[in-house]
Amino acid sequence: MIYRLASETDLPELAAMRWDFITENHPQVPPGVSSDTFLAAFTDFLREGLASGRWTAWVAEEDGRILSHMYIQRVRKMPHPGHWLREFGYVSNVYTRPAYRNRGIGAALMNRVQQWGREQKLESLLLRPSQRSVPFYRRAGFHPPRASLEFIFEED
Repeated sequence: MIYRLASETDLPELAAMRWDFITENHPQVPPGVSSDTFLAAFTDFLREGLASGRWTAWVAEEDGRILSHMYIQRVRKMPHPGHWLREFGYVSNVYTRPAYRNRGIGAALMNRVQQWGREQKLESLLLRPSQRSVPFYRRAGFHPPRASLEFIFEED
């Protein structure tokens, strides 16, 4: 298994996996949204995000096929004395292809992401887990935030 940063050549496969991730968890795709339209929009989004450095994607690859991925958005915090460049990582779109789950691939990939976060001097990694994924993140050392509040905008 190869654990590595994603590159532009991975964009088509990553876009297809994003579609699979969404449709697995939300089978009702909004009317008028085709997979082709989504794949093109996501590819553009990720190309720009990777090029700008705002997004990083890690993948687990075997025999030239991506089996799992995790995305990290770097969020820059307000400077304060002694800490001019403070950032945390927002972890999103953690996905392993169904046939490869429960084999430790995601755990090993998360370990690489955590190692990378330390090397990047990120203050923390934050995420919004699904109820089903909470045990996975707890095993990886994540815990509820010490102090956090959320305001949710209700849809009309």
